[in-house]
Amino acid sequence: MKSLTERTLLHLHIEAVWGVRLPSITQSDITLLPESQQPSWKLCAAEIAGERVHIWRIGVDAIEREELLTSAYEALTLPPTAAAAEGINRDIALHQVAPPTLDVKAAQLIAYPLARHHEKLLESFQPGSAEYFLHPNCRPLIGVIVEGRLLSLAHSSRRTSEACELGIDTLPEARRRGYALAATILWAATVSLEGLVPLYSTSVENEASLGLAAAAGYRVFAKVVTVEGQREIKKLEH
Repeated sequence: MKSLTERTLLHLHIEAVWGVRLPSITQSDITLLPESQQPSWKLCAAEIAGERVHIWRIGVDAIEREELLTSAYEALTLPPTAAAAEGINRDIALHQVAPPTLDVKAAQLIAYPLARHHEKLLESFQPGSAEYFLHPNCRPLIGVIVEGRLLSLAHSSRRTSEACELGIDTLPEARRRGYALAATILWAATVSLEGLVPLYSTSVENEASLGLAAAAGYRVFAKVVTVEGQREIKKLEH
């Protein structure tokens, strides 16, 4: 697969996570396309390759844009352990560019694809979730089964025609055994075989998730902050 620029990766990431439609990110300020659904945030600000990109919801006026930019920039400069203001979320977006610490053949000895006949295992893993996980939008579905129990599950939490975002869950008693790593690596390999881009994102303070991403060969391409409408938040406070 050819190398993708940070702006292209950001475009894929935002469209996948939020289900929105963006124009090409050729400038620092862009607005969602008219046909796009509108997300809860009014501003999505990202740091990529030493630059900042601002993605706006339709209809945000110039005065409020300044207010939102101030909030976003403050959040981008906070350390991971510091709490951001209400209505602000901070994430790290990553893509797979380095060799994982476990190769695909080794991962295949631990994890493998799941299908409809694994429905009962999926229900035991997360009650009421089987139909969600078995939906085509969640493919590929990769699991680790030990002694008849599903212990770790990787799936596409968001899927577009160009990229998939990883969703990974492991039972608490099965963590730190390499199960999530194997499932993550095999999921990414399967996504790549489809000609799609495997992406990974997590909150800035989630050290365990960031550690898993690093072990699976993912590296940061963007810090992303989304800001809800501050005016609406202030109205709710009063």
